[in-house]
Order: sequence, then structure tokens, then C-alpha cells
Amino acid sequence: MWSGALTTPLAAAVPYRWRGAALAAVKAVHTAIFASVSGLILLMLWDGASGRPRRRALIAASVVLAESAIFASNDRVCPLTPLAEELGAGHGSVADIFLPDWFSRRIPVIGGTALALGLALNALAWSKGARGRPLRPDMTILTRDHIRSGRSK
Repeated sequence: MWSGALTTPLAAAVPYRWRGAALAAVKAVHTAIFASVSGLILLMLWDGASGRPRRRALIAASVVLAESAIFASNDRVCPLTPLAEELGAGHGSVADIFLPDWFSRRIPVIGGTALALGLALNALAWSKGARGRPLRPDMTILTRDHIRSGRSK
């Protein structure tokens, strides 16, 4: 695990009386990162399921895959977990996030499945040539001209 080499000196530099506040800050930052990455996965799922892959799905996929590579390269441990543990959090992979324990233990499975599904749906939509347009023919794209003229199809 490569993150220990970074977190040990960082935790050692925090005075004992500030460790509680530092731990709360680590949990808050990690929770914010988690929420952001989760939102990006949901965005990918939405764009893929709607059959409308967009540039934002590509950007979201890039960010999420980079975060996944960091997680995987650190022996499937978030780099913030050792820091949280050294600051006084209980042992375990979910010690550094503000989520219920039962949910936190399932994050890799839930997130990984959603990520794979989002990637697959976007790849399918791109392969069918739906770049920004719906895959289903019964879904009409309204243009400004359609709206101005009162036509819906």
C-alpha cells in the first residue's frame, strides 16, 4: 500500500489536541469526494440509459476511472483510510467516511457495478451512432424551429 508512506508523516505532524478536528476534516473531504464520484457514476448511467452519450459522460468516465485506478493501485484501500486510522479512527476500510457501516462495506460492489453498467450503456449508444441523439426512433428531438412553428414532430 503506497499511501502509508504519505500519510504517516502527515499524521505525525498533526498535534494530538488537533487530531479529532483533523479526523473530522478527513472524513468530510472523503465524503465530498465520494459524493462527487458517485454523482459522476450516476451521470454516466443516466446518459447511457437515455441513449444519449455526451462529452460529459466521457469526462465523468475519465475522472471515475482515474479514481478507480488510484483505489486499485493502493491494494483496494482508499489513500485517505490510513490517514484517518492514524488520526484515531477505528480500524477498517470504512473508518473515514460519514456513511452507515452496512452501506460503506458495499460501496465497491455497488459502485463497480454501476460504473460497468454506465460504461457499457454509453459504449452501446456510441456504437449505434447516437452521439447526443436518442436511440429510440419514437423519441423526437425538438429543435428551435419545431418549437417556433408549433410542430412537435
